[in-house]
Amino acid sequence: MGISASGVGSGIDINSIVSQLMAVEKKPLDRLQSDQTTLQASISAFGKVASGVSTFQTAVRALSTADKWQVYQTMSSNAASVTATASASAVEGSYSLTVSQLAAGAQLASGAYTSDTAIVGTGTLHLSLGSIDKNTGAFTIQPGKAVVEINVGDGSLKSIRDAINAADAGVTATIINTGGGAKLVISAKDTGDQNAIRLTATDTDGIDTDASGLSAIAFDPAGAVGTGKNLQSLRTAQDAQLTVNGISVTAASNNAKNIVDGITFNLNAVSATPTNLTVSRDTAVIQKSVTTLVSAYNDLQRLLQDQTRFVAGAKTQSPLQGDNAAASVLQRLRSTIFGQFVGAAGDYSRLSDVGISIQTDGTLALSQTKWDAAAANPAKLARLFASSGTTGVTNSTGFAARLDALASQWLGTGGTITARTDGLNKSITANQKNQDTLQARLAQREARLKAQYQAMDSQVAGLQSMGTYVSQQLTALQANLNNK
Repeated sequence: MGISASGVGSGIDINSIVSQLMAVEKKPLDRLQSDQTTLQASISAFGKVASGVSTFQTAVRALSTADKWQVYQTMSSNAASVTATASASAVEGSYSLTVSQLAAGAQLASGAYTSDTAIVGTGTLHLSLGSIDKNTGAFTIQPGKAVVEINVGDGSLKSIRDAINAADAGVTATIINTGGGAKLVISAKDTGDQNAIRLTATDTDGIDTDASGLSAIAFDPAGAVGTGKNLQSLRTAQDAQLTVNGISVTAASNNAKNIVDGITFNLNAVSATPTNLTVSRDTAVIQKSVTTLVSAYNDLQRLLQDQTRFVAGAKTQSPLQGDNAAASVLQRLRSTIFGQFVGAAGDYSRLSDVGISIQTDGTLALSQTKWDAAAANPAKLARLFASSGTTGVTNSTGFAARLDALASQWLGTGGTITARTDGLNKSITANQKNQDTLQARLAQREARLKAQYQAMDSQVAGLQSMGTYVSQQLTALQANLNNK
């Protein structure tokens, strides 16, 4: 043990000695810190694995239920007049449509006022939506709806607009400056015969139907101009009218949803010429989802391989090398992909039957030729991938549904990845507690060593001082003897 500098008494470098002694004492702490680094690396690696599994689960869920395989595309011979969208409940087919009338919402306009602050009149407006008898003009309120009472505040054009909008009664009110004055325009939010507007007034001037005061804003379809029907009708509420395969149909909206199950007809313009619409399976969307699944599987497998790989002769190994939980995830993933589906007679039983094959490096690849042939049997494809009433990881569950269930098991409470991550976090907490305890003990040990060496140094200094005194006395005695 070397001496690097002289002490006060002994000449020994106390700090150096204590530091070297503590280096030996701290070896258990060094091991704990090294273990902590390893645990944190494992936590980080499992975080990557969990993220990879989540991404993979998103991909398999795009194919895991039967409705995900009911994807349709539509084609229109005249998109300017009619287009369509199809949901999972649609069936393939062709339709001939002729649109003779588009659906519209009612729209009314007042006369011109000098500005939006001009006073129209005070009182209460009574707003309702419903249908109008085309022969008598009689108004029938929508079933189950009530008349909405609207207090117009100070009675200015602006106040009336704001009060109508605040009532949220199925209409919107705006003010349009025409250059010749400001007009109040009231529009129904929805289209169809059932969205005609009736607006009556209780006018503070005592006359509720004339064209002055608040009643100038009134519109009673059964009335007459100047006697309750005082707004201008810019647009009449009406249903769309069309024929579908020769059958006359009406619809309240230009996005007609209930004419053919699973199909929404989007009516864009009237046309005397029939529009031909076809509904067919969108195989491109399905193939894109399958390609995404293949890529997600390959990414997850590579991630697991990278995190668990053993490298012979390497000083450091992959963070999850030798971890049973990570190895289990990789093994279950592969065995499921390589497994068999037990369905009805004649069903596909393996992914390789539809062109998804295993490569030499364990990744998947999609054979376009084989996939195209399999795509001619969409029902069989759906059964191979999707859940058909059974759930969980069983041979009678489609591959995508099976993999979805497996991912949920891994990521769920108490699942393989979650439980392992929780265990690692607990180990980190325990490790840190042990470090704190050991560091406190080492600090005490270091203080004791310094105190001991400092006490020794003081004793040596005392002895040296006494030796010097004795030496001085002997020298003086010798000098006296020599002088005699």
